[in-house]
Amino acid sequence: MNSKLIEAASEKVLRGLVLEILSQAEPTGATTELIQAALKPYAHTLTKDAVLSVCHYLKGKGLATTEGVSNDRLNISRVIVHITPKGVDVLEGTESVSGVELAGD
Repeated sequence: MNSKLIEAASEKVLRGLVLEILSQAEPTGATTELIQAALKPYAHTLTKDAVLSVCHYLKGKGLATTEGVSNDRLNISRVIVHITPKGVDVLEGTESVSGVELAGD
């Protein structure tokens, strides 16, 4: 089997997992660190940049939003990611989006 095909399928599943994590993290949303930790049991060890790349993809599809929060005094900077109503529709199966595959599909 073509390795590019396997990689593409893996990316679709990963995006679906992130979408499920975002759903469970509402209403507060999920930081990239939380997403990283939540993916470890699924054998996905991603860098922060890789998580941001997945979130950027989901945002581009209208399935997620991102917001930067920071506290200069504490020198803290985080990205909070939220699922959108369209993302919820995808999880519920009332809408489908190419490039995202849910577990069990």
